Amino acid sequence: MKKLLFFLLLFVNLFRIAHAQQIDSIAVDTLKDAELRLSDLGDRMINSPKEDDRFMSAYIFLRTMSRTLKTQGSYHYKFDSLKSVSIIYSPDDMFRMITWNLVTKEEKFHYYGVIQMNPEKLKKLKDTVNLRAFYPLIDRSEKIKNPLDTTVGQDFWYGATYYKIIVCEVKKKTYYTLLGWNGNTIMSNKKVVDALYFEKNKPYFGAPIFDLKKKKVFKRLIYEFNNSATMLLRYEEKKKRLIIENLSPPRSQDYGHPETYLPDGSYEFLLFKNGIWEKQEGLMKDFNME
Repeated sequence: MKKLLFFLLLFVNLFRIAHAQQIDSIAVDTLKDAELRLSDLGDRMINSPKEDDRFMSAYIFLRTMSRTLKTQGSYHYKFDSLKSVSIIYSPDDMFRMITWNLVTKEEKFHYYGVIQMNPEKLKKLKDTVNLRAFYPLIDRSEKIKNPLDTTVGQDFWYGATYYKIIVCEVKKKTYYTLLGWNGNTIMSNKKVVDALYFEKNKPYFGAPIFDLKKKKVFKRLIYEFNNSATMLLRYEEKKKRLIIENLSPPRSQDYGHPETYLPDGSYEFLLFKNGIWEKQEGLMKDFNME
């Protein structure tokens, strides 16, 4: 009788494992199919000569991505063939950010994005039970009147393509410092330093944690410069500091026209102290590029 019970339980467990593997296999096939669809839409979104087709492709891309992220196991699917998007994970693996852009006929950049939460992490958090699996981001940067001083939600996002996430702990609160690029216009580009945090089960962008010693603390930093230039904005892991390349007008009469600004060969750096990114005294002429 005991042997019969043992083999019965063994059979049931093997059936469950096989069924789970089947679900995983189906999910992978679903994700692969979606990736092919997204890859085609991404190509049209970037390369189509017709603006209407680019916008329609971007709209369908966002809808398809939203449906795809509901698939079991999608958080761990890399979407390696999607060359039109940036996918980066937070260092604590709490979420990943997927961001991409579309260029209008006036050569302005419009941004799209999604925050996808890690389902395994959410199960362990008592105070984030109602956090959703993912949050679509809507770019409203042109309508934000004071972007350096404004906190916004997911539906009023200052769009950017993110390339770095830094975890910043402040007592019991966690801020995620985001480094991003914004193509802006045909005349200029922008680099963006933003702060992401979660409150009442919703993501918010912009927090008073950037102190540049200018009599006020900013909620985000935005650097605009000439379209022909490249500005360095990076996080130096070893020394835990934010490196920012300084920008200057090429001529005195260009002051106040950031579309003309160029890197001047000097750098400043910020350290995260007492819950805030604080500008340090003096300029850096050089540093270890790691």
